[in-house]
Amino acid sequence: MGLNDRDYMAENDRKNSNPVKCPKTGYWVGVENCSKCSYIGCSVRPPVNPTNESARYKVWSESKPVFWDHESWNKKLDATGSKPKPQPTQSKTEPQEPKATNEKTFKSKKTTENNSLPKWLLALLLIFTLSFIGLVINTLVGSIIPFWILFGFSVIFSIEKWFSYYTKKNRWLGRLYRLALNLGILSLLGLVTWSGIKLFSHQFVQSALIGSILFVAEFAFFIWVWRVVSKNSWRWPSMKLTVFTLICLFLVFAFAGVQPMSLYKDTALNKIQAAFSTENNNQPVTTYSNNPTTTSLNTTASVATTTHTNVLITTPSQTIATVQSIITGINSKTGVYKNYYLGLVNSSEGVIGGDGCYDDSGNFIVLINNKKATDPTYVQLVSFLQNDKTDQYPYIYTNPVFASYYPPAESHVNLTRIQGIIDGTIQPQNPDICADFAERLHNEAEKTGIRCAYVSIDLSGYPDPSHLGIPSNSGHALDAFQTTDRGLVYVDATGWIATVPHPSRSVATVNLVVGQQYIPVSLFPESGWQSSSISMGIVTNMEIFWDGMWNN
Repeated sequence: MGLNDRDYMAENDRKNSNPVKCPKTGYWVGVENCSKCSYIGCSVRPPVNPTNESARYKVWSESKPVFWDHESWNKKLDATGSKPKPQPTQSKTEPQEPKATNEKTFKSKKTTENNSLPKWLLALLLIFTLSFIGLVINTLVGSIIPFWILFGFSVIFSIEKWFSYYTKKNRWLGRLYRLALNLGILSLLGLVTWSGIKLFSHQFVQSALIGSILFVAEFAFFIWVWRVVSKNSWRWPSMKLTVFTLICLFLVFAFAGVQPMSLYKDTALNKIQAAFSTENNNQPVTTYSNNPTTTSLNTTASVATTTHTNVLITTPSQTIATVQSIITGINSKTGVYKNYYLGLVNSSEGVIGGDGCYDDSGNFIVLINNKKATDPTYVQLVSFLQNDKTDQYPYIYTNPVFASYYPPAESHVNLTRIQGIIDGTIQPQNPDICADFAERLHNEAEKTGIRCAYVSIDLSGYPDPSHLGIPSNSGHALDAFQTTDRGLVYVDATGWIATVPHPSRSVATVNLVVGQQYIPVSLFPESGWQSSSISMGIVTNMEIFWDGMWNN
């Protein structure tokens, strides 16, 4: 049996004089039988230039490979008498020292990698920079939308660029990220829809060009976020599950009384009820009976709230009974008509007049009071004001006219027109001045069953910012509501001047105190507009009229 490679090397090692341990193979060898591997730093023989060395064959031993030249290979064949099965020949490329230019390039790249900023610091710098730019744009255009667009872009871009690995490695972190993306794109969809409606109705921001640029930026950001959501569509939860969950939570919170969901629910139900009430009012009320019975019928009296008038009808067999209301008209002495009674605003300076919004004859402010009206909660008040359209009419200033009349003032009121307004056959004229707005808001509130007061005040130092010619010391009118949970709330529903850019709603609340500034605060603030108005002056006097007076 022939010797293997290990035995052959060990046998020759014993025959050599002055054996030296090879630093590469670990065997004791001499100069005569050295494998001439050209190992750098070898203590057996000096290194050989691998480029001038003849080709060598590689035979694998049990532990480490040994390289042979032609002469050593032939000696092994003669000693063993057999040719071992060679392994596939492989050329060994000796390590070469890199060139000077490559070495410099390598060192420069390594230095660049060591000096690069960490990912978390890059993300913070990006978020801070874009957020600061957004705040600067917000200051210039008067809208917070640019800040949120740039802030949201920086956060999502940082996660996708530098931290996507962590969202993939951690399952729950990835789920939270997908949920945030779903909520973000739904909110962005609502923002784009709202901005489009405001832009095309010329109520977005003061400048149409800036509003158009903001809308385009919102739409572009929406498309980019949608691509990011599509890229992460494999994550849980899905968009369908998110939308379904939000709807369920909204319904639970709305019917549990949580604000503002409960307010939105009440508003939607009121609109649905108003729609059905309008359809029912357009049809005659009839009953069919086969037997003589006594039937109670309920007829709707208003749109926002339902008032019932019980009419007892005795119908014979196989007959049709038609219910008709017998109207006798407004009592000129008491001002009472059905469930309503009238009142005039008799202030310390006399009976206050308007611009003929309700009374087109004497132009007096006529308060239509509801006997069944009650004090609302604050939520009910906000819901009513949100649906009311009194503040949608433009403010038109007219010079005050002081006219004389023969008392009593009640004799000059057009009761026929007031009766038609109560019955709904006649609509009041559009309000022009503040007294008309306060009059209309009062009557609309009483019609819906909400108790309201007419408030007259005197102002000193009115700045007249629109240069309408309003004197510095002038009067103003607003309304008051005694809420059951927040006390007395003052509401100013005077409309905007049509020629001046303005938001869609002008209804505001006021902290009304004699001796302090009169500053209306928007009840429904809008993006791009300040919620607080400028001071209209100092309140020097105020009078509150809950029902007014009629022949008293």
